[in-house]
Amino acid sequence: MVDIEDWLSANNESALKVALKSAERTEKQLEEHVKILTEWMTTQPHLPEKPSGNFLVNMLLMNKFSIEKCKQRIDMFYTVRTLLPEIYEKMDSRMMVRTANELYFFPLPKRTAGEDRIYIAKIVENCTENWDFDRWMGYASNILGFRMDEDILTTNIVIDDVNKIKLSELLKITPIHLKKAVMILEKVYSNRIKQWHFVNCPSYAYNLLALFKSLIKPKLASRIFIHEDCSKLGDIVPLEILPKEYGGSELSLFELNELWKKKLATNASRFDTLAKLKTYENLRPSPLVNDEIFGFHGNFRKLEMD
Repeated sequence: MVDIEDWLSANNESALKVALKSAERTEKQLEEHVKILTEWMTTQPHLPEKPSGNFLVNMLLMNKFSIEKCKQRIDMFYTVRTLLPEIYEKMDSRMMVRTANELYFFPLPKRTAGEDRIYIAKIVENCTENWDFDRWMGYASNILGFRMDEDILTTNIVIDDVNKIKLSELLKITPIHLKKAVMILEKVYSNRIKQWHFVNCPSYAYNLLALFKSLIKPKLASRIFIHEDCSKLGDIVPLEILPKEYGGSELSLFELNELWKKKLATNASRFDTLAKLKTYENLRPSPLVNDEIFGFHGNFRKLEMD
């Protein structure tokens, strides 16, 4: 049985060792870099909170110990919540649980031998009528943000099951949706995706995936794989990690999601806080470096994209 309390933290010590070895850094160097970021935070009065130590550790791991990149990503973690209120403002604890009834999106409780974390993404059957891509982006982003506080972020393998998604539903995903998703992934979470597998993919989804790949950097695009079914997943991820639906020995998607909802409910206060977090732009000590990336010029205004 999965323990919801240590779902994300059970193997943190082992995962940290693997991550530090990959980065060719020591625990002492990690502590020194965390101290630098902690001190820098005191000079940024526009940021709405002081993140946890685990959050800073993950920022360093995601950005290969580049202090400047970490500063940018920390800033963007909070600033994006100001720039894109249509994604984040409504994602309080109540909406998180509601969305979990419509969308399976969670990290599996067991890692690979190399400490990769496996994500499952799938729309719950008969829930496409509730299609709200902005809300689903907010949900997924909050899960990633929540992991920053509890997990050790190594590389991720994403299994995106698009079974039974209708063409009429896919057409609701606009280039603006995809652009915002790519921005969040690249400018906040640094693309820590090792592989991204779309399984049970209908033929009409290929064009949308081609558009998505055209919007992202070639390095990430090369890590996207499309499968007509899910028969090859056992060659990619050990079966003992995978849910029953994919031939694995883990609990079913429904059972895992029910446990995940309990995990969300247990941490309701954090999601209520995240929904309210915004930067204090009048206190920002210097102009936003990534302002142009979000289609803004000077003061924040409505997002406009080609």
